[in-house]
Amino acid sequence: MSLSRRHFLQASSMAAVGAGLLPGLLHPPPVSAESIAPELHVLNRLTWGIRQADVAHIQALGIEGYIEWQLNDSAIADPLVEDFIASRRLLTMSANELSPLAGDQYGVVLKTMLWARLYRAIFSERQLFERMVEFWTDHFNIPIGDYLSEKIIEDREVVRRYALGRFRDLLFASAQSPAILLYLDNAVSSKDHPNENYARELMELHTLGVDGGYTEQDVIEVARAFTGWGVRSGQEFFFDINNHDMDEKVVLGVTLPAGRGIEDGLQVLDIMATHPSTARFISYKLCRRFISDVPPDSIIDSTSVVFTQTDGDLRQVMRHIFTSSEFMASAGQKFRRPMEMLVAMIRALHPAISVSDSDTFIYALEAPGHLPFFWHPPNGYPDVAGAWMNTNSLLSRWNMAFQLGLASDGYFDGVTLNLAALIPPVATVDELVDAALAYFPAITLSDSDRALLIASIVRDGNAQQPVTDDLRATKLPGLLGLLLAHPAFQWE
Repeated sequence: MSLSRRHFLQASSMAAVGAGLLPGLLHPPPVSAESIAPELHVLNRLTWGIRQADVAHIQALGIEGYIEWQLNDSAIADPLVEDFIASRRLLTMSANELSPLAGDQYGVVLKTMLWARLYRAIFSERQLFERMVEFWTDHFNIPIGDYLSEKIIEDREVVRRYALGRFRDLLFASAQSPAILLYLDNAVSSKDHPNENYARELMELHTLGVDGGYTEQDVIEVARAFTGWGVRSGQEFFFDINNHDMDEKVVLGVTLPAGRGIEDGLQVLDIMATHPSTARFISYKLCRRFISDVPPDSIIDSTSVVFTQTDGDLRQVMRHIFTSSEFMASAGQKFRRPMEMLVAMIRALHPAISVSDSDTFIYALEAPGHLPFFWHPPNGYPDVAGAWMNTNSLLSRWNMAFQLGLASDGYFDGVTLNLAALIPPVATVDELVDAALAYFPAITLSDSDRALLIASIVRDGNAQQPVTDDLRATKLPGLLGLLLAHPAFQWE
Protein backbone atom coordinates (compact mmCIF):
# COMPACT_ATOMS: atom_id res chain seq x y z
CA MET A 1 0.00 0.00 0.00
CA SER A 2 1.31 3.49 -0.81
CA LEU A 3 1.98 5.93 2.03
CA SER A 4 -0.87 8.45 2.33
CA ARG A 5 -0.47 11.96 3.68
CA ARG A 6 -2.11 10.86 6.92
CA HIS A 7 0.26 7.92 7.26
CA PHE A 8 3.20 10.22 6.48
CA LEU A 9 2.23 12.63 9.25
CA GLN A 10 1.76 9.75 11.67
CA ALA A 11 5.15 8.31 10.76
CA SER A 12 6.85 11.71 11.08
CA SER A 13 5.55 12.27 14.59
CA MET A 14 6.50 8.73 15.60
CA ALA A 15 10.01 9.16 14.23
CA ALA A 16 10.57 12.28 16.30
CA VAL A 17 9.54 10.58 19.50
CA GLY A 18 11.27 7.35 18.53
CA ALA A 19 14.58 9.23 18.41
CA GLY A 20 14.26 9.54 22.17
CA LEU A 21 12.85 6.09 22.94
CA LEU A 22 14.46 3.58 20.63
CA PRO A 23 18.27 3.91 20.90
CA GLY A 24 17.94 1.90 24.12
CA LEU A 25 17.49 -1.18 21.95
CA LEU A 26 21.27 -1.41 21.78
CA HIS A 27 21.42 -2.30 25.48
CA PRO A 28 19.10 -4.39 27.65
CA PRO A 29 16.75 -2.23 29.72
CA PRO A 30 17.43 -2.24 33.45
CA VAL A 31 15.26 -4.96 34.98
CA SER A 32 14.80 -5.71 38.65
CA ALA A 33 12.67 -8.20 40.52
CA GLU A 34 10.25 -5.37 41.19
CA SER A 35 9.92 -4.20 37.58
CA ILE A 36 8.69 -7.47 36.04
CA ALA A 37 6.67 -10.11 37.84
CA PRO A 38 8.14 -13.64 37.86
CA GLU A 39 5.05 -14.89 36.05
CA LEU A 40 5.67 -12.47 33.19
CA HIS A 41 9.32 -13.46 32.98
CA VAL A 42 8.34 -17.14 32.69
CA LEU A 43 5.79 -16.30 29.98
CA ASN A 44 8.35 -14.24 28.07
CA ARG A 45 10.72 -17.21 27.84
CA LEU A 46 8.38 -20.19 27.53
CA THR A 47 6.12 -18.57 24.94
CA TRP A 48 6.69 -16.68 21.71
CA GLY A 49 5.05 -13.63 23.28
CA ILE A 50 2.59 -12.77 26.02
CA ARG A 51 -1.14 -12.62 25.34
CA GLN A 52 -3.64 -11.38 27.89
CA ALA A 53 -5.00 -14.94 28.11
CA ASP A 54 -1.54 -16.25 29.01
CA VAL A 55 -1.35 -13.98 32.05
CA ALA A 56 -4.66 -15.29 33.35
CA HIS A 57 -3.56 -18.86 32.71
CA ILE A 58 -0.28 -18.68 34.61
CA GLN A 59 -1.99 -16.90 37.48
CA ALA A 60 -4.48 -19.76 37.68
CA LEU A 61 -1.88 -22.56 37.45
CA GLY A 62 1.00 -20.91 39.28
CA ILE A 63 4.53 -20.76 37.85
CA GLU A 64 5.42 -24.41 38.49
CA GLY A 65 2.01 -25.58 37.29
CA TYR A 66 2.35 -23.56 34.09
CA ILE A 67 5.84 -24.94 33.39
CA GLU A 68 4.57 -28.49 33.89
CA TRP A 69 1.59 -27.82 31.65
CA GLN A 70 3.84 -26.62 28.84
CA LEU A 71 6.31 -29.48 29.32
CA ASN A 72 3.46 -31.98 28.86
CA ASP A 73 2.79 -30.70 25.34
CA SER A 74 0.97 -33.77 24.01
CA ALA A 75 -1.80 -33.23 26.56
CA ILE A 76 -2.45 -29.63 25.46
CA ALA A 77 -5.42 -29.17 23.13
CA ASP A 78 -4.34 -27.25 20.03
CA PRO A 79 -7.43 -26.90 17.82
CA LEU A 80 -6.31 -23.92 15.73
CA VAL A 81 -3.10 -25.63 14.65
CA GLU A 82 -4.85 -28.95 14.09
CA ASP A 83 -7.39 -27.26 11.81
CA PHE A 84 -4.61 -25.40 10.00
CA ILE A 85 -2.67 -28.60 9.29
CA ALA A 86 -5.81 -30.52 8.31
CA SER A 87 -6.61 -27.88 5.67
CA ARG A 88 -3.11 -28.09 4.16
CA ARG A 89 -2.61 -31.71 3.27
CA LEU A 90 0.82 -31.21 1.75
CA LEU A 91 2.20 -30.81 5.29
CA THR A 92 1.25 -34.43 6.02
CA MET A 93 2.09 -35.98 2.64
CA SER A 94 4.52 -38.84 2.22
CA ALA A 95 7.78 -38.30 0.35
CA ASN A 96 6.36 -40.00 -2.73
CA GLU A 97 3.43 -37.57 -2.80
CA LEU A 98 5.28 -34.43 -1.76
CA SER A 99 8.34 -34.61 -4.01
CA PRO A 100 6.50 -34.26 -7.36
CA LEU A 101 4.20 -31.59 -5.91
CA ALA A 102 7.19 -29.55 -4.73
CA GLY A 103 8.63 -29.82 -8.24
CA ASP A 104 5.43 -28.71 -9.97
CA GLN A 105 4.26 -26.06 -7.47
CA TYR A 106 7.44 -25.02 -5.69
CA GLY A 107 6.24 -21.53 -4.71
CA VAL A 108 2.94 -22.74 -3.27
CA VAL A 109 4.60 -25.50 -1.26
CA LEU A 110 7.34 -23.19 0.03
CA LYS A 111 4.93 -20.46 1.10
CA THR A 112 2.73 -23.02 2.86
CA MET A 113 5.70 -24.30 4.86
CA LEU A 114 6.85 -20.79 5.80
CA TRP A 115 3.39 -19.74 6.90
CA ALA A 116 2.97 -23.00 8.84
CA ARG A 117 6.12 -22.14 10.84
CA LEU A 118 4.82 -18.68 11.67
CA TYR A 119 1.24 -19.78 12.25
CA ARG A 120 2.24 -22.44 14.76
CA ALA A 121 4.43 -19.98 16.65
CA ILE A 122 1.63 -17.40 16.76
CA PHE A 123 -1.42 -19.51 17.47
CA SER A 124 -0.30 -22.80 19.02
CA GLU A 125 -1.17 -23.42 22.66
CA ARG A 126 1.93 -25.62 22.82
CA GLN A 127 4.19 -22.61 23.04
CA LEU A 128 7.23 -24.20 24.69
CA PHE A 129 7.10 -27.07 22.22
CA GLU A 130 7.15 -24.58 19.33
CA ARG A 131 10.09 -22.76 20.88
CA MET A 132 11.94 -26.06 21.18
CA VAL A 133 11.13 -26.83 17.55
CA GLU A 134 12.76 -23.53 16.61
CA PHE A 135 15.80 -24.32 18.77
CA TRP A 136 16.38 -27.72 17.15
CA THR A 137 15.66 -26.31 13.69
CA ASP A 138 18.65 -24.02 14.21
CA HIS A 139 20.73 -26.73 15.87
CA PHE A 140 20.28 -29.21 13.01
CA ASN A 141 20.07 -26.47 10.40
CA ILE A 142 19.05 -27.37 6.84
CA PRO A 143 18.30 -24.54 4.37
CA ILE A 144 15.00 -25.17 2.67
CA GLY A 145 15.78 -23.73 -0.76
CA ASP A 146 17.19 -26.84 -2.47
CA TYR A 147 15.61 -29.36 -0.09
CA LEU A 148 11.97 -28.30 0.06
CA SER A 149 10.17 -31.64 0.25
CA GLU A 150 12.97 -33.19 2.33
CA LYS A 151 12.85 -30.31 4.83
CA ILE A 152 9.08 -30.54 5.24
CA ILE A 153 9.41 -34.23 6.11
CA GLU A 154 12.46 -33.63 8.34
CA ASP A 155 10.55 -30.96 10.25
CA ARG A 156 7.68 -33.39 10.82
CA GLU A 157 9.50 -36.67 11.39
CA VAL A 158 12.64 -35.50 13.18
CA VAL A 159 12.41 -32.10 14.86
CA ARG A 160 8.73 -32.16 15.79
CA ARG A 161 8.70 -35.79 16.79
CA TYR A 162 11.57 -35.48 19.28
CA ALA A 163 11.70 -31.77 20.23
CA LEU A 164 10.90 -32.57 23.86
CA GLY A 165 11.94 -36.22 23.85
CA ARG A 166 15.41 -37.72 24.31
CA PHE A 167 18.38 -36.10 22.61
CA ARG A 168 19.70 -39.51 21.56
CA ASP A 169 16.51 -40.27 19.62
CA LEU A 170 16.63 -36.84 17.99
CA LEU A 171 20.27 -37.33 16.97
CA PHE A 172 19.65 -40.79 15.49
CA ALA A 173 16.61 -39.55 13.55
CA SER A 174 18.56 -36.58 12.21
CA ALA A 175 21.45 -38.79 11.07
CA GLN A 176 19.05 -40.87 8.95
CA SER A 177 17.10 -37.91 7.57
CA PRO A 178 17.38 -37.55 3.78
CA ALA A 179 17.47 -33.78 4.25
CA ILE A 180 20.63 -33.83 6.38
CA LEU A 181 22.29 -36.59 4.33
CA LEU A 182 21.79 -34.60 1.15
CA TYR A 183 22.66 -31.18 2.59
CA LEU A 184 25.88 -32.37 4.27
CA ASP A 185 26.88 -34.60 1.36
CA ASN A 186 26.84 -37.95 3.15
CA ALA A 187 24.57 -39.23 0.39
CA VAL A 188 27.58 -39.08 -1.96
CA SER A 189 30.11 -40.44 0.53
CA SER A 190 31.67 -43.76 -0.45
CA LYS A 191 34.23 -46.20 0.92
CA ASP A 192 36.66 -45.10 -1.77
CA HIS A 193 36.01 -41.38 -1.21
CA PRO A 194 34.57 -40.71 2.26
CA ASN A 195 33.00 -37.24 2.50
CA GLU A 196 33.83 -35.50 5.78
CA ASN A 197 31.11 -32.82 5.82
CA TYR A 198 28.57 -34.68 7.94
CA ALA A 199 31.23 -36.17 10.19
CA ARG A 200 32.63 -32.72 10.96
CA GLU A 201 29.27 -31.04 11.58
CA LEU A 202 28.06 -34.02 13.63
CA MET A 203 30.85 -33.41 16.12
CA GLU A 204 31.29 -29.63 15.88
CA LEU A 205 27.66 -28.52 15.67
CA HIS A 206 25.38 -31.40 16.64
CA THR A 207 27.10 -33.01 19.63
CA LEU A 208 30.57 -32.33 21.08
CA GLY A 209 31.09 -28.70 20.14
CA VAL A 210 34.17 -27.21 18.50
CA ASP A 211 36.17 -27.62 21.74
CA GLY A 212 34.71 -31.04 22.53
CA GLY A 213 37.96 -32.99 22.33
CA TYR A 214 37.88 -34.52 18.86
CA THR A 215 40.74 -34.41 16.35
CA GLU A 216 41.06 -34.24 12.59
CA GLN A 217 41.74 -37.98 12.65
CA ASP A 218 38.41 -38.47 14.43
CA VAL A 219 36.70 -36.59 11.59
CA ILE A 220 38.27 -38.97 9.07
CA GLU A 221 37.31 -42.05 11.10
CA VAL A 222 33.72 -40.88 11.62
CA ALA A 223 33.39 -40.17 7.90
CA ARG A 224 34.48 -43.75 7.21
CA ALA A 225 31.94 -45.04 9.74
CA PHE A 226 29.11 -43.35 7.85
CA THR A 227 30.01 -44.58 4.37
CA GLY A 228 27.06 -46.43 2.89
CA TRP A 229 24.53 -44.14 4.60
CA GLY A 230 22.59 -42.63 1.70
CA VAL A 231 19.27 -41.65 0.19
CA ARG A 232 17.25 -43.82 -2.16
CA SER A 233 15.59 -41.94 -5.05
CA GLY A 234 16.12 -38.70 -3.14
CA GLN A 235 13.31 -39.63 -0.75
CA GLU A 236 14.26 -42.19 1.90
CA PHE A 237 17.25 -43.33 3.93
CA PHE A 238 18.96 -46.57 3.04
CA PHE A 239 22.21 -48.33 3.93
CA ASP A 240 24.37 -49.78 1.15
CA ILE A 241 26.69 -52.40 2.62
CA ASN A 242 28.58 -52.55 -0.67
CA ASN A 243 29.51 -48.88 -0.30
CA HIS A 244 30.62 -49.15 3.33
CA ASP A 245 34.21 -49.13 4.58
CA MET A 246 34.34 -52.35 6.65
CA ASP A 247 37.87 -51.93 7.98
CA GLU A 248 38.63 -51.20 11.65
CA LYS A 249 38.16 -47.60 12.84
CA VAL A 250 39.02 -45.73 16.04
CA VAL A 251 36.71 -42.87 17.14
CA LEU A 252 37.51 -40.84 20.26
CA GLY A 253 39.63 -43.73 21.49
CA VAL A 254 36.91 -46.34 20.94
CA THR A 255 37.71 -49.15 18.48
CA LEU A 256 35.04 -50.08 15.95
CA PRO A 257 35.84 -53.67 14.90
CA ALA A 258 36.36 -54.64 11.27
CA GLY A 259 33.75 -56.53 9.31
CA ARG A 260 30.70 -54.54 10.40
CA GLY A 261 28.11 -52.53 8.46
CA ILE A 262 25.55 -49.97 9.67
CA GLU A 263 26.59 -50.77 13.24
CA ASP A 264 29.63 -48.50 12.80
CA GLY A 265 27.54 -45.39 12.30
CA LEU A 266 25.06 -46.37 15.00
CA GLN A 267 27.86 -46.85 17.52
CA VAL A 268 29.36 -43.49 16.60
CA LEU A 269 26.01 -41.83 17.25
CA ASP A 270 25.79 -43.58 20.60
CA ILE A 271 29.30 -42.42 21.51
CA MET A 272 28.39 -38.84 20.60
CA ALA A 273 25.02 -38.88 22.37
CA THR A 274 26.52 -40.06 25.68
CA HIS A 275 29.79 -38.11 25.62
CA PRO A 276 30.36 -35.59 28.47
CA SER A 277 31.24 -32.89 25.93
CA THR A 278 27.84 -33.35 24.29
CA ALA A 279 26.06 -32.98 27.63
CA ARG A 280 27.86 -29.70 28.24
CA PHE A 281 27.54 -28.35 24.69
CA ILE A 282 23.81 -28.99 24.44
CA SER A 283 23.27 -27.66 27.97
CA TYR A 284 25.23 -24.52 27.10
CA LYS A 285 23.19 -23.89 23.96
CA LEU A 286 19.88 -24.43 25.75
CA CYS A 287 20.93 -22.08 28.55
CA ARG A 288 22.08 -19.52 26.00
CA ARG A 289 18.72 -19.66 24.24
CA PHE A 290 16.53 -19.56 27.34
CA ILE A 291 18.60 -17.68 29.95
CA SER A 292 21.16 -15.26 28.50
CA ASP A 293 23.73 -14.85 25.75
CA VAL A 294 26.44 -15.60 28.32
CA PRO A 295 24.80 -17.99 30.80
CA PRO A 296 26.48 -18.50 34.20
CA ASP A 297 28.79 -21.48 34.48
CA SER A 298 26.76 -22.69 37.44
CA ILE A 299 23.63 -23.36 35.37
CA ILE A 300 25.61 -24.92 32.51
CA ASP A 301 27.30 -27.26 35.01
CA SER A 302 24.10 -28.30 36.76
CA THR A 303 22.21 -28.72 33.50
CA SER A 304 25.00 -30.93 32.15
CA VAL A 305 24.61 -33.16 35.20
CA VAL A 306 20.86 -33.47 34.62
CA PHE A 307 21.43 -34.18 30.93
CA THR A 308 23.84 -37.00 31.78
CA GLN A 309 21.82 -38.48 34.63
CA THR A 310 18.60 -38.57 32.58
CA ASP A 311 20.19 -39.89 29.38
CA GLY A 312 19.41 -36.62 27.61
CA ASP A 313 15.72 -36.45 28.61
CA LEU A 314 14.89 -33.00 27.27
CA ARG A 315 11.79 -32.52 29.41
CA GLN A 316 13.79 -33.04 32.56
CA VAL A 317 16.60 -30.85 31.26
CA MET A 318 14.19 -28.00 30.48
CA ARG A 319 12.39 -28.42 33.82
CA HIS A 320 15.75 -27.98 35.54
CA ILE A 321 16.55 -24.84 33.55
CA PHE A 322 13.16 -23.19 34.09
CA THR A 323 13.10 -23.87 37.83
CA SER A 324 16.66 -22.68 38.43
CA SER A 325 17.58 -19.51 40.27
CA GLU A 326 19.75 -18.49 37.31
CA PHE A 327 16.73 -18.59 35.01
CA MET A 328 14.54 -16.60 37.39
CA ALA A 329 17.27 -13.95 37.70
CA SER A 330 17.65 -13.50 33.92
CA ALA A 331 14.73 -11.20 33.06
CA GLY A 332 15.54 -8.72 30.31
CA GLN A 333 18.73 -10.47 29.17
CA LYS A 334 17.57 -11.94 25.83
CA PHE A 335 17.07 -9.79 22.73
CA ARG A 336 14.26 -11.04 20.54
CA ARG A 337 15.44 -12.08 17.10
CA PRO A 338 13.37 -10.66 14.22
CA MET A 339 11.04 -13.63 13.83
CA GLU A 340 10.58 -13.85 17.60
CA MET A 341 9.81 -10.15 17.70
CA LEU A 342 7.26 -10.30 14.88
CA VAL A 343 5.47 -13.27 16.42
CA ALA A 344 5.51 -11.62 19.87
CA MET A 345 3.92 -8.47 18.44
CA ILE A 346 1.16 -10.40 16.69
CA ARG A 347 0.48 -12.44 19.84
CA ALA A 348 0.37 -9.27 21.92
CA LEU A 349 -2.27 -7.83 19.59
CA HIS A 350 -4.32 -11.05 19.59
CA PRO A 351 -7.32 -11.40 19.29
CA ALA A 352 -7.78 -7.92 17.89
CA ILE A 353 -5.56 -8.68 14.89
CA SER A 354 -6.72 -10.84 11.99
CA VAL A 355 -4.58 -12.23 9.17
CA SER A 356 -5.97 -13.49 5.87
CA ASP A 357 -2.83 -13.09 3.75
CA SER A 358 0.47 -14.49 5.05
CA ASP A 359 2.64 -12.68 2.49
CA THR A 360 2.83 -9.56 4.65
CA PHE A 361 4.63 -11.36 7.46
CA ILE A 362 6.73 -13.63 5.28
CA TYR A 363 8.11 -10.66 3.36
CA ALA A 364 8.58 -8.66 6.58
CA LEU A 365 11.20 -11.19 7.73
CA GLU A 366 13.24 -11.02 4.54
CA ALA A 367 14.61 -7.53 5.24
CA PRO A 368 16.14 -8.32 8.68
CA GLY A 369 17.37 -11.68 7.37
CA HIS A 370 15.36 -14.04 9.57
CA LEU A 371 13.05 -15.88 7.20
CA PRO A 372 12.36 -19.38 8.57
CA PHE A 373 14.60 -22.13 7.17
CA PHE A 374 16.67 -19.73 5.04
CA TRP A 375 19.97 -19.71 6.94
CA HIS A 376 22.45 -21.36 4.57
CA PRO A 377 25.47 -22.31 6.73
CA PRO A 378 25.00 -25.43 8.87
CA ASN A 379 25.26 -23.60 12.22
CA GLY A 380 21.73 -22.11 12.25
CA TYR A 381 20.59 -18.54 12.79
CA PRO A 382 22.69 -16.63 15.37
CA ASP A 383 21.36 -16.75 18.92
CA VAL A 384 23.01 -13.71 20.50
CA ALA A 385 21.97 -10.08 20.46
CA GLY A 386 25.13 -8.80 18.78
CA ALA A 387 24.33 -10.67 15.57
CA TRP A 388 21.14 -8.64 15.15
CA MET A 389 22.48 -5.26 16.26
CA ASN A 390 22.96 -3.64 12.87
CA THR A 391 21.30 -0.78 11.04
CA ASN A 392 19.29 -2.94 8.67
CA SER A 393 17.94 -5.25 11.35
CA LEU A 394 17.04 -2.50 13.81
CA LEU A 395 15.34 -0.38 11.15
CA SER A 396 13.38 -3.41 9.96
CA ARG A 397 12.07 -4.20 13.43
CA TRP A 398 11.07 -0.57 14.03
CA ASN A 399 9.24 -0.54 10.71
CA MET A 400 7.39 -3.74 11.58
CA ALA A 401 6.28 -2.31 14.91
CA PHE A 402 5.00 0.96 13.45
CA GLN A 403 3.36 -0.70 10.46
CA LEU A 404 1.46 -3.15 12.64
CA GLY A 405 -0.07 -0.20 14.44
CA LEU A 406 -1.17 1.17 11.07
CA ALA A 407 -2.92 -2.10 10.22
CA SER A 408 -5.92 -0.54 11.97
CA ASP A 409 -6.04 2.03 9.19
CA GLY A 410 -5.91 -0.40 6.26
CA TYR A 411 -2.15 -0.18 5.75
CA PHE A 412 -1.83 -3.89 4.91
CA ASP A 413 -3.81 -6.00 2.51
CA GLY A 414 -5.02 -9.09 4.33
CA VAL A 415 -4.29 -7.78 7.85
CA THR A 416 -6.79 -5.96 10.04
CA LEU A 417 -6.46 -4.56 13.54
CA ASN A 418 -9.49 -3.64 15.64
CA LEU A 419 -8.28 -0.85 17.91
CA ALA A 420 -11.58 -0.71 19.76
CA ALA A 421 -11.05 -4.30 20.87
CA LEU A 422 -7.57 -3.41 22.12
CA ILE A 423 -8.05 -0.09 23.88
CA PRO A 424 -11.39 0.90 25.42
CA PRO A 425 -12.72 4.47 25.17
CA VAL A 426 -10.95 6.86 27.56
CA ALA A 427 -11.34 10.51 28.45
CA THR A 428 -7.79 11.92 28.51
CA VAL A 429 -4.41 11.41 26.88
CA ASP A 430 -3.04 10.26 30.22
CA GLU A 431 -5.67 7.52 30.37
CA LEU A 432 -5.02 6.57 26.75
CA VAL A 433 -1.34 5.91 27.48
CA ASP A 434 -2.21 3.93 30.61
CA ALA A 435 -4.79 1.86 28.72
CA ALA A 436 -2.25 1.05 26.01
CA LEU A 437 0.37 0.10 28.60
CA ALA A 438 -2.13 -2.13 30.39
CA TYR A 439 -2.46 -4.20 27.23
CA PHE A 440 1.28 -4.98 27.29
CA PRO A 441 1.86 -6.22 30.84
CA ALA A 442 5.58 -6.93 30.39
CA ILE A 443 6.37 -3.32 29.43
CA THR A 444 7.39 -1.09 32.31
CA LEU A 445 8.34 2.47 31.40
CA SER A 446 10.34 5.14 33.18
CA ASP A 447 8.65 8.47 33.87
CA SER A 448 10.71 10.10 31.11
CA ASP A 449 9.70 7.48 28.52
CA ARG A 450 6.07 7.82 29.54
CA ALA A 451 6.36 11.58 29.04
CA LEU A 452 7.76 10.98 25.56
CA LEU A 453 4.75 8.81 24.72
CA ILE A 454 2.42 11.57 25.84
CA ALA A 455 4.42 13.99 23.70
CA SER A 456 3.82 11.73 20.71
CA ILE A 457 0.11 12.42 21.14
CA VAL A 458 0.08 16.09 22.23
CA ARG A 459 3.03 18.34 21.51
CA ASP A 460 2.60 20.46 24.62
CA GLY A 461 2.65 17.37 26.84
CA ASN A 462 -0.79 18.12 28.29
CA ALA A 463 -1.70 14.69 29.65
CA GLN A 464 -5.19 15.88 30.59
CA GLN A 465 -6.16 16.88 27.05
CA PRO A 466 -9.45 15.23 26.06
CA VAL A 467 -9.26 12.33 23.62
CA THR A 468 -11.44 13.12 20.62
CA ASP A 469 -12.38 10.54 18.01
CA ASP A 470 -9.98 12.18 15.56
CA LEU A 471 -7.09 12.24 18.04
CA ARG A 472 -7.65 8.60 18.92
CA ALA A 473 -7.78 7.50 15.29
CA THR A 474 -4.72 9.55 14.36
CA LYS A 475 -2.45 8.94 17.34
CA LEU A 476 -3.30 5.51 18.75
CA PRO A 477 -1.66 3.50 15.91
CA GLY A 478 1.60 5.37 16.48
CA LEU A 479 1.37 4.88 20.22
CA LEU A 480 1.04 1.13 19.74
CA GLY A 481 3.98 1.16 17.33
CA LEU A 482 6.20 2.93 19.82
CA LEU A 483 5.31 0.47 22.57
CA LEU A 484 6.00 -2.52 20.34
CA ALA A 485 9.33 -1.00 19.29
CA HIS A 486 10.33 -0.04 22.83
CA PRO A 487 13.34 -1.82 24.36
CA ALA A 488 11.14 -3.18 27.15
CA PHE A 489 9.25 -5.20 24.52
CA GLN A 490 12.22 -6.08 22.34
CA TRP A 491 14.23 -7.49 25.24
CA GLU A 492 12.68 -10.35 27.18
